[in-house]
This record gives sequence, structure tokens and C-alpha cells, in this order.
Amino acid sequence: MTGTNFLLHDGYRASLEAVHGRGAVIAALAGESAPAGPVHVLALGKAAEAMLGGAAAAWPDSIARALVVAPAASDEPASTHRFPVERWPGNHPVPGAQSLAAGNAIVAFLRAIPPADTLLALLSGGASSLAELPRDGVDLPLLQVLNARLLAAGLDIRMMNALRGRFSQLKAGGAAALCPARDIRVLYISDVPGDAPASVGSGPFWVPESPLPQHGVPDIGWPELRYWLERLENPTPAAQRPPHRLVAGNADARRAVTRAAAEAGQHAWDHGLFPELSGTSLAAHLTRFLRDAPAGVHVWGGEASVRLPERPGRGGRAQHLAALLLLLWLARGWPRPIEVLSAATDGVDGNSGSAGAWFGDRAPEANAGGIRARLREALRAANVAAFWEALAQTVPGTQTGTNVMDLLIVRLGLPPRAAADRPPAQKRASGVHAMALRALQIRDAGKKCECVERLLEAWRAGGLEVDLRDPPPVRIEVPGRPERPELVQPQDLPKRGLHTLPGRQALLHAVTHIEFNAINLALDAVYRFRGLPAEYISDWLQVAAEEARHFRLLSERLERLGSRYGDLPAHNGLWEMAVKTDADPMERMALVPRVLEARGLDVTPGMIRRLEAAGDDDSVAVLRVIQREEVSHVGIGSRWFRYLAGLRGLDPEATFLDLLAQYMPGRVRPPFALDARLAAGFSQSEMAALEAQAGSAGRPDSTG
Repeated sequence: MTGTNFLLHDGYRASLEAVHGRGAVIAALAGESAPAGPVHVLALGKAAEAMLGGAAAAWPDSIARALVVAPAASDEPASTHRFPVERWPGNHPVPGAQSLAAGNAIVAFLRAIPPADTLLALLSGGASSLAELPRDGVDLPLLQVLNARLLAAGLDIRMMNALRGRFSQLKAGGAAALCPARDIRVLYISDVPGDAPASVGSGPFWVPESPLPQHGVPDIGWPELRYWLERLENPTPAAQRPPHRLVAGNADARRAVTRAAAEAGQHAWDHGLFPELSGTSLAAHLTRFLRDAPAGVHVWGGEASVRLPERPGRGGRAQHLAALLLLLWLARGWPRPIEVLSAATDGVDGNSGSAGAWFGDRAPEANAGGIRARLREALRAANVAAFWEALAQTVPGTQTGTNVMDLLIVRLGLPPRAAADRPPAQKRASGVHAMALRALQIRDAGKKCECVERLLEAWRAGGLEVDLRDPPPVRIEVPGRPERPELVQPQDLPKRGLHTLPGRQALLHAVTHIEFNAINLALDAVYRFRGLPAEYISDWLQVAAEEARHFRLLSERLERLGSRYGDLPAHNGLWEMAVKTDADPMERMALVPRVLEARGLDVTPGMIRRLEAAGDDDSVAVLRVIQREEVSHVGIGSRWFRYLAGLRGLDPEATFLDLLAQYMPGRVRPPFALDARLAAGFSQSEMAALEAQAGSAGRPDSTG
């Protein structure tokens, strides 16, 4: 590959421009009339100066005064404005004496705003530590211990900020309670997954529904945490929750990267936020995906959690992830050309002094073994900054005027085999959506299975791509399927005991039909729902191929029992729900994988026990294989349902229950295979809600 660093660094710069605080605020206020009275601006966070510059440009004659609280080390130029600006530095990432002084300045600023005036609050990442006003009984040393422990524990940022809110008078809506202005407006740049306003800066103006955290007390290596959470009284809520508007987030940065890549002639995929995995598990997940992913540019966002040793060295999350990816790629023999850039959008990656790190398009020289040893030691000691500095492969650190978490930008070349097999004048790769439709329409079961396997192989080898010229999806009332089995209503299917051969044939025939339908469902998920990350296509093509293998295993077992697929009637419930949900991928993910297919997780353990009692060990062996892999299929549905709900700002668990009540009232009943469902992405609270919604406390079957 050529242009090793141009595209990656250019894409990174394009992302920063797209989410810069000044432009983001100007765009947000462009169509909004300025208030009639004076406007007081509180700018708090790493992008405070940039966001204030945007407000001044949009409402130049309305702002009466402003207060800026930004990192003490900020080198963002302090603009000259026509209105007075008070500036206070704060400490980051652990609050200090400057943070307390800044917190007191905020209190004085807010209390001085007349009720008839307007407060415009501009929030960005870093605000949680920059300004502090401890609750009664809490002092600065206690806050410092809390924050240091939270940072070292590798917790999700949302949980961290929820815990911080319990110790502070400024967080969890506390700032709103201090301000007498009736007109409070909040614009924010998100540095948290899901862009929840409660988490940005620990929600100074976001009045929570209930005291946080709501999901138990995490273990952060500090036993006193539970004591303090029980001792501190719940904060007094503000009278109102001001409107909050998101002006920039990680999704905007990712889109800018893919746009820059497309303009440079590269295929590009936005994979959304990182899966919720720890650093090492995340790197392994990404490495597995990248080995077979299509050639081109792949982008992820978020912050990979890193659990630090007691005395960590220098480095940050972005550099740590880059080091893990390099180590794993070397360990796999550098399977294909790759370029990686991992960087923080605020320009500050931990205590590394840099924004991140990158590595190039070929394996290091003959001393790769020595590099791997150095990498392992750097990762063990959390001292990755020195490793990247020695290679001169750091991303320069600077204040960027924004903070929307980290970016991982990867550019892949063709695998050696695919490159060797590809003729010089090959036609364009086929559109994956059109090919999924072709496989979906095949009626012969054996040919459909073969086509699905070739489809997955071609996608992984780069012979398929997302082609915008593929026709848009249409409703498919009847997918490709053999003339038999005859389709009847579920209540019309005969019931037979498994102690007889006809009973076992009927059971396996029913499961075989489910697996055949599942092939079509996975293909339809690829064909129908466009504009999703490439990993979505990879996931559902893999599901289709595994369902095809399940179908073959069951068909072969049926034949050994003297029957064939199609000999008995079957029902069409799975595909009927597919048609009902063909307009909305979120509804499809909720109601097909997480309801209808998840039901298989509940009932299969019972089928296995009955077949064992009948002495049919060969059928049991087939069902055990299917049960294991179906957990991952339901898990894929769970992951994409949560992803789609998050894009819409919806609470996934509440939305899931609402969809059940709308489409399937009373049809989801216990007992549930608790262990299997938890492994497939259901939460404990979801399972409790399902039990309650079903109106029964049936004993969960945890044998799955």
C-alpha cells in the first residue's frame, strides 16, 4: 500500500474539524433566534474556549458576560470578545485545589444571573474534574481518592460519572439548582457512549430521575465507597431539567473519517462504537474481524477500558489499544497489509504527552520477536508511551477544541491470496445486498446452503462490497423455499411423544424447518437493512452460514431416522414476524433474534433431556451443537438491537419491553434458560422484567 500515513492522519484531522467546538456551536445556534434579554454563558470542559467562540460568533450582541473553566494546561487561545470573560483553570483528570476554586467561581456566577435573563451552558468532556464543590462531609482528599480509584478501575465512563455525582453539589443537576434563571439552555459535546446528557461532565444541569448509580456498587478496590454512598444523603433535585442539545459526538467524527476516505477513493465502513469489552478482549475481537474484513478503511470510536497496575507508567487508552493490536497482528504473522491510527480526539491520551499512536503497512524488520517482547513488557507495566516514542510513531498531542472520545482508524490491504487470485482487469466486486437477495430467493435447500457459504467466503475475501447501485429492498412475502413442507397453523401441527420414532422425527423436522427459516432471516437482515456498519453484514452472513450448517446436520439426522425435510407439515411464524418488522431494523433485532429465536434457548434443554431419556444420543449431539451456536446468534441480535436503540437515544431495555407489549402481548412466557439468555446479551434486569411481564414466576431453566 502507498500513502501509509496520509489517509489515516488526514482522516483524523478531518474528524477533528467536523466536531470542533466553535463550528459545532455556530451550527447549533444558526437557526435559533437570540433571546431578547441578556445571555450569560458558562463554558465548562476541554472545548470550553472553542465553544464560547462559537456562541460569540452566533449571538455577538446578546452575550453579557461569560465564565470559562478549562484544563489548567490548556493552550487553546483565549479569544478576545466584546463582553467580559472570567477564566478559571481546573485540574484534570483528578480534581485539585484549582478545581475547588473553579467550582466556587461557578456557584457565584450562576447565583448572580437575574431570573429574567438566559443562561447558555456549553459543556464538553473533562468537566467532571475541572470544577468541584464537594457535598457536606466530603473533602478534596476524599474526592481525589475516589477519582484516582475510578480511573484505575477501568469502569465505563457512565458509571464513573454517576458515582462522581453522588459526592458533588455541582453534578447530577446540582448546577441547575443553583441558578435562578428561568431560561436555561444547554449545548454539549459528548465524550460518552450513547451521548447521554446525564454523563457528560456528570450532568451538572441534568436532573436525574433517581439517585445514581442504579445498578449496584462496583468494585473499584476501595471498600469505603459503599460506606460513603450509604452515608451521603440524596441530592436535592432542581425544580426543572433544562433542555439539552447535542452539538457534536463520536458519530460525527467517524462520519468525517469515512467521508475523507471516500473522497480519497477508498471504500470505508463506520463500525460504530467499540463493543463493550476490556482492552485485551476488544483487541482480540478487532483482530479476528480485521483478518477477513473487506479491504479499505474501517473506523471505530469510543474508549477502550484499561485496568492499570498499582504504579502505571506513561501512556493512554488509545496508545494501549494500538499496542495490543500491533502485538496480536505480529503474533498472527502479519496476515495482510494494515495501517492503524488510534488517537484521542481531545489531543490528550492519558499522561502520554501525545494524542495516540500509529503503525504502518508492513511488519517490522527481522527483530519482530524482540519487538513483541518489548510490547508485552510495555503493556504489562502500562508504559506504552515510551515504546511508541522510540519508534517515532506517536500522534502529536495538542488541544483540539473538542472531545468526543477516541478514534480507531484502520486501513486494510487485500489478503495475499485474494490479491494473487485477482486478475488485473477484474470487474467491480458484486453488491452484497444484491447477492444476499439472490441467495434468499433460491428455493432448493441444498443449493441455498452452498450459496450462503460462498457468499460469506466472498465477503471475507473482499470480493463483495456495499454497492449503492444495488436496487432498494422490497417486501418479500414468500422467500425462496421448497414446495414442501406444507405450511399450516401452529395449532394444526400433530403432537407426538418423543418415546416413539414418529415423535422424534416430528421434533427434529420442526427444528430443521426453524433452521431453514433462520437462513432466510439472516439473509434478509443483510439484504433489507442498509447503511449499517460493515460488521453488521459480517455478523449476519456468518449467522446465515452457521444456520445452513445446522440445517444440514438436522437434515442428515432426519434421513438416518427414516424421514426427510418436507415430509411433515410446518408453520411459518418466524417469517411472518420478519414481514411485520421489515420496515425497522431495531424492531427486527428485538422481535426475531431476541424473542422468537431466543425461545429456542429456553426449550432446547428440555428437548435434549427428553431425547436423552429416549436413548437418542445422536440427536442430542446435534442439538447441543446448535444450542451453543444459537447463543451467539441471539447475542448478535442483542448487540445490534442495543446499537440501534442507542443511535436513537432510546433506553434499550424499556424499548424492548414496549415492543413486546405492542407486538407480542402475553406471548413470552417462562420458564427461561437464564444462563443461556444472559450469555446472549440479556441483562438480569431484563430477565426480571420478562418474568414480571409474563405474569409468572416460573423457575428459570439454567441448564442451557
